[in-house]
Parts: sequence; structure tokens; C-alpha cells
Amino acid sequence: MLNYKEAARNFIENEKQFHLGVIPTEQPNPKTKNLSFVISKDTAQGIKMILSADSEIPVVASKAFETPEFQRLISDIKRAIDERRTVLFSSVGASGRLALQLDAAWRYFWTSLIQKLPARRKEFLEISEVSNSLTTGGDRALVRSVENFEDYMTFGAQQIIDAKVGPGDVVVGLAECGLSASINGSVIEADKQGCTTYYIYCNPKEILVNHLERCRMVFERDNIIKINCFVGNMAIAGSTRMQVTTVELLTVGAAIEVACGRWLKENLTPEELEVVGVPALDLQEYVKEFVKLNQALSGGKALAGLAKAVEYETETYQKNGLITYITHDYLLDILTDTTERQPTFTLPPFKKFNDTEAQVSWAYAKDPLYPNTVAWQHVFRRPIKGLDWTVEDYKRLKASEAIINNPPKVASSEVEQYNIGNIDDPSRYSRRPARLVCIDINGSATPEVMKWYHNNIHKFDDGIVIRLGNIPDTKLLENEIHIPVEVPRTCTDLMTHLLVKLAFNILSTATMAKMGRVWSNWMIQVLPTNKKLIDRSTRIIANIAGIPYEQACEEFFKSYLGRDPKEEYRESYVVETLKRLGFDPTQEVK
Repeated sequence: MLNYKEAARNFIENEKQFHLGVIPTEQPNPKTKNLSFVISKDTAQGIKMILSADSEIPVVASKAFETPEFQRLISDIKRAIDERRTVLFSSVGASGRLALQLDAAWRYFWTSLIQKLPARRKEFLEISEVSNSLTTGGDRALVRSVENFEDYMTFGAQQIIDAKVGPGDVVVGLAECGLSASINGSVIEADKQGCTTYYIYCNPKEILVNHLERCRMVFERDNIIKINCFVGNMAIAGSTRMQVTTVELLTVGAAIEVACGRWLKENLTPEELEVVGVPALDLQEYVKEFVKLNQALSGGKALAGLAKAVEYETETYQKNGLITYITHDYLLDILTDTTERQPTFTLPPFKKFNDTEAQVSWAYAKDPLYPNTVAWQHVFRRPIKGLDWTVEDYKRLKASEAIINNPPKVASSEVEQYNIGNIDDPSRYSRRPARLVCIDINGSATPEVMKWYHNNIHKFDDGIVIRLGNIPDTKLLENEIHIPVEVPRTCTDLMTHLLVKLAFNILSTATMAKMGRVWSNWMIQVLPTNKKLIDRSTRIIANIAGIPYEQACEEFFKSYLGRDPKEEYRESYVVETLKRLGFDPTQEVK
């Protein structure tokens, strides 16, 4: 086994493709400098700082909408609907979770139309199956990061091969920042298979091409259609679950809705269109609605509600308590945020239902209406897709010895071992305070949802309802937090999904910042599950401690290799290292 100095030397000399300090999305955003200190004194002001980092999103989206590449994306999605070809959304990490969301939203819309227009059942079912999605590591990656998977172009390529796409199919690669090897491998393989392939990336092209061979390989392939959505540095340095996935959701989501709207207008009668309602907005209307959404969350009753929700969560976790969210219609949106907290802030991940030894996740999400298997099918709107790769497959894909000797558990059966259904889970009230939080979005908390809440609240210390969007006048509970925002309702409910994403990104990020798990605007609690995050950890140590990268790398591996794996979630390796170097994480950035 390597000692920490050898490990550091190996990373510095042999993993230069993962040295990402020159990449803008890995650098701190000046708009959020000292976020952790501002928010510790004034929650609302800290939330406004986070939202200020979104100011470039509508500008970038507006420009992207006018490009011929984006117009072609709409046309290709529409063509795929006409021809019943596959539209596959593919990515990794936070953008991988977004790919699952885009797929599920598509499927839900087309199947929901059957109730409105039953005569077109066969047609709508066919179109619902046009959409597909994959994330690096398979569906289990939604629940828990699959260690080191995104470091391999071969893994991304193999998942495309497994998806059996080819000429006539459309593959939309959400490249996040272009940094992960797997997504670059997947779009290159999609192009090789003859797919119409898109690469949505969120960093300057020249920087990616000059510094990352895996990106250069993508840009050298003329058939791959590139769309740049660079929105600047992240609100929390390197946290691409923030602005990057927001701009991806806004742009790709708008393309989906416009394409679906065109098909409906071409194929339905005026009477049928009246039943469907407004399928899509004009492209620039999406930009205007996003600006309205950001403004609404940045002031008035919505900001006050967000601040109250953040303070409620902070107080719970400061007392070592637990929060369990319940929701039905928007469960995937909530799951996405809660599962992303683990790698971002070194929190215990979701644990398997029968695992009595694993730590309990601080936050969890459940469906109050369905048993576990049905709940998972409801989340994805399709069967669970895992990876059934063998040891021989990993050898062929040139995986590391660590992966070959201990293959990750990513089969379809793994996902269902995490109980998100409505059966009782004593771990969710195993320590106090235990709180039950019902999420009501545009009135989605039906009487059936509230019945489950009332039947189970006695197991918890207390509970609340957080209500977002267009809030009905009727009261659900005495204890309610309101985040009122008027959003237009379109075919895949894009603006509502954006509202939920922004609100929950704020809720989790602001709460962690108030708890000291963000320093200024640095991810000091990052969990290094891949080489990109090892580099990020090293750079954070170097920047905060004011030492050279090489020294910081040694100090990181000293912590990383010296810890018992059972203590992984004690605190981040970054914080442990900084404390050892004498850094005071309470000091303000000058």
C-alpha cells in the first residue's frame, strides 16, 4: 500500500487530467465571498447572496436559445417523436440526476394525457417511451455516488452501448462542466454509434480544450453538436449542483417542452388542444419567467419562508436530529437534493432499510402513498436500470485493481434496498428531535398524503408543512411555512421543477453554511469519491491554508490514508487536514 507521500506524488505526476484549478467552475464566485459568515448573522441576506449567483443564467439561456444548434435540438427532439426514435439524456453526478428528472418529467406528461384524451392512449404511450436516461453508475447513483465511476471514459461508453442506441436516435449529453471522463466517453461513443449527439457544456471551450484531453477529443468530432451554457463560477466553489444544473434544466427542459408543443399542435385537433392546455411557452418567455422566479425568491414572503425553513432545519441538525420529507408528485426532485448532500457536505448517505450498522442520513425522502417497489417505479416512471457488469467486464473496461477486486454494487436490485415507500422506518425517528416535513407543491399534498402524515406524526417529535408555488387558500396544518411563487403550468411543468430545485438547493446549502460546513464559499466538507474531488480537496486546502498545491496534496493524503473507513463521515478530510495545519474555520475571509 502506498504511503501518503507516494500517493501524493503519484497523483501530482500521473493524474494531471484531474488537476482542474484553471477551470472557472472550480473557482470561488466573488458574489458569494464570506457567505458562511453573512448567513450566520442574517439568514435572509445569505439566501439572497446564493440567489445572486444565478444572475447569469437567464442571460446565457437567452443567447443559447437563439443559436442554430439549439434550434436544431428542438427539431431533432420533435423528429424523434414523429419517428418514435429514442431521446436519451445522459450524464454524471448532479447532471446525471437531472437526466433522470428530464426523462421522468417527459414520461409523466405523456402518460398523464391518456386520462384527458383516452382515444389517443396507444399514441401517447408510444411517445412516453421515446424518452430514456442514464447516469454514470446506473440508477443507484441517484441514491449514492458510485466511487470512481466518473473517472473512466470507458464506463460512459459502455453504458451507451448497453442502451442500444444508434442512427436516428438522439443522445443529449449533459456534460456538466466537461470535467468528468465518463460523460465525454458516452458522447463520443454515441457519435460512433451514429446517433445525433449533443454536448451541453458549462465552461469556456478554449479552457477545456487546452487543458483536458477528454474534452479535446469531443470537440474534435465535428458530428457532435455543441451548445455552451457557461454561467460563471458556482455559488459554492465547484458545486455544480447549483447554477450548472439549473441552466441545464432551463435550456434542455425548454427544448423538450417546445418540441412536444410543436408535435401536439401538428397532430391534435383544436378541441383536443383546448383539453391539453398550454404545452409550452415561447423560448424567451422561459427566460422572463426564470427572472421572475429568482426575484420572487429573493424578497417578500418567499424569502421569509425560505429563511424560516433554513432556520428550522439548522436548529434540528444542531440538536443532532433528523428530518424526513414526505411528498408524492415531486419525490424525484426532493430525492435529488437530499442525496446530493452526502458527497457535497460529507453527510451519511441514505442507508439500506435492513442495514442496522450504517449511520442514519440527516435528511430523507419518502412517498406516503406507495409501497417501496411501486414508489421507485413512480420516481423513475420506468423500470429501474442498474448495471450487471462482471469482473471480466471491468477488466475489459480497464478499471483499477480496486474496482476489479471489489466491484461496486450497482445492480437494479440495489436501488430497492433503500426504502422510500410508505412502510414504517424506525430509523427515521431513532434519535431526537425527529421531525416529519410534508412538502406541498402547487397543492400536491392531497387528503391521502395528509392522512398518512396524521397517522404517523405521533412517532415524531413534531412536524410542519412547507408549501411552495401556487398555494391554495385552504390550510393543511397549524404549522406551515409558505414560499409563495406564481409559476406557469406547462406540459412537463418545467417552471415548477425549477422552483423546487432552487428552493431546495438553497435550503440544503444555506443550512450547511449556517452549520459551518461551508467556509466562506468553499466546499470544505466535500467527500472525495473520485479524482476530480481529490483535486478539489487539495486546492481548497492549498487556498485556505496558503500553502503550495504539492504540499497540500501530501497533507490531504496523510488524512485520507490515515482514517478508518468506518469513520468516513466523522468530518471531511479537508477539515481534518486544515485543523491539523492550525487553520481556524471560524475566521472570516479578508
